[in-house]
Amino acid sequence: MSDHALACPSCRQPMAARTYARALGENAHLDICWSCRAIWFDAHESTQLAPAGVIALFREIHENTAADHPLAAALRCPRCPMALALRQDLARAGRFAYYRCDGGHGRLTPFNQFLIEKGFVRTLRPAEIATLKARIATVRCNGCGAPVDLARDTACAHCRAPISVLDADAVDKALAAYAAAANKPAPRAHDVVAELVLQHERDRLRQQRATRTDDTDAVDLLAAGLAAVLTVFS
Repeated sequence: MSDHALACPSCRQPMAARTYARALGENAHLDICWSCRAIWFDAHESTQLAPAGVIALFREIHENTAADHPLAAALRCPRCPMALALRQDLARAGRFAYYRCDGGHGRLTPFNQFLIEKGFVRTLRPAEIATLKARIATVRCNGCGAPVDLARDTACAHCRAPISVLDADAVDKALAAYAAAANKPAPRAHDVVAELVLQHERDRLRQQRATRTDDTDAVDLLAAGLAAVLTVFS
């Protein structure tokens, strides 16, 4: 591990180095860009996080409220000159997207996609997308922030991330499972996840209203799910 902070593959600013519990009893050293809301994992680090490490990561995310901005169109590995390639993988909650160094150095995972990987967010089923399409024309991609035209696409045309939503029951069950595995009391979804990300969404919407960008009417399903979580756990 280098003594120098890694440069974020998106904004190129120094990433915050953090240490979390690893399943093998050691520590995983992660690099996080709070502004880009993305985590750099060296090879296999994401799958090696211990349940206590997952909970600690979400707690720290909760404590950092830096304003977010979209990922850059071109992302480069912080450890070599290679461009990061968009990839998808399958978790129990559905498909999630990340940006991988094909040189084997690791991957950059947006926070929303990490939520899917760890079971806090689920992808929508085809029937749910069809129902949503009848009511909403455009939603916002939880991976890159681009608008998704439901009349034409069932995934983001820009980054190919599936349409996903934060499910209150899924959040509660995932936190309870991680807490049980770590032999700790289950944190509430509202306290750990919802309040922080919803605040990010409020700040972003205020900024969009000020600049009047073309996609201000796009609905963010993650924010809608978070609002439901706040109602359930208030």
